[in-house]
Amino acid sequence: MRWSSLLGFGLGIAGAVVIARGVANSRQLEVTSETVTIPDLPAPFEGFRLLHLADLHLRSRTTRGAELLKLAQEVQPDLVCLGGDYAYTALSLDEVEQFFARLAEHWPAVGIYGNADYRPDIDTAARERWTSFFPFLTNSAMCLERGGEQLWVAGVDDPHNGRDSLPAAMMMVPPEAPTILLAHSPEVIMRPLDPRVRLILCGHTHGGQICLPGGKALYSNTRLPLRFASGRHALDGAVLYVSRGIGSTRFPLRYSCPPEATVLTLTREGI
Repeated sequence: MRWSSLLGFGLGIAGAVVIARGVANSRQLEVTSETVTIPDLPAPFEGFRLLHLADLHLRSRTTRGAELLKLAQEVQPDLVCLGGDYAYTALSLDEVEQFFARLAEHWPAVGIYGNADYRPDIDTAARERWTSFFPFLTNSAMCLERGGEQLWVAGVDDPHNGRDSLPAAMMMVPPEAPTILLAHSPEVIMRPLDPRVRLILCGHTHGGQICLPGGKALYSNTRLPLRFASGRHALDGAVLYVSRGIGSTRFPLRYSCPPEATVLTLTREGI
């Protein structure tokens, strides 16, 4: 066998190993826990627990939905926050709706739309069916009540393609009411931030999906600096958390950037 043939064979084996590792990485879901201090949080919401699931990109015949339902059972969230981009393609819409149906049977949930939810193969009828399972906030807000007090959750439509309107989303929120904001992309922070917003939950970036060792993103598909590709960031009066997301786009590969579900516990006291 010629050396060139041996080299080609070796490179082929190495490539297969690298791809197999990327596929395996994409299946290794990590659960990140965060505590967020909101000094003006209404007292009955002390310890309120959010489960944030962004960028599901569910595929046909996947087991990811069942895995997320099991996670919710373990976490016992007070609210599941779904951050957009639910179906990998229209061929997996059944998986998405089955997951939504089972989730809604057991847990209060709220959703928003991402840029992939407006692809030509995912039509208005599909998005309307999703609203039969739980509320979807499209530049609107909803009130949570506990112990006679209120906590507000606002949601904007996809910021990546300019569908968001935070003023419209906050229109019904009372003055000075602390608010959790759901937005598919962290690009929402490129617009003026309402002073009532205390926590912003985003996704869209996949954390970079293919990163350098240590999780340094090479690309985020946003107009923001790469430091906003994932993780927790302190803003003026608010906390921004950018999830690495559940699924993957195009190829099911991840490197130095495992998929993430995030559990956030709200507290009035500093830690």
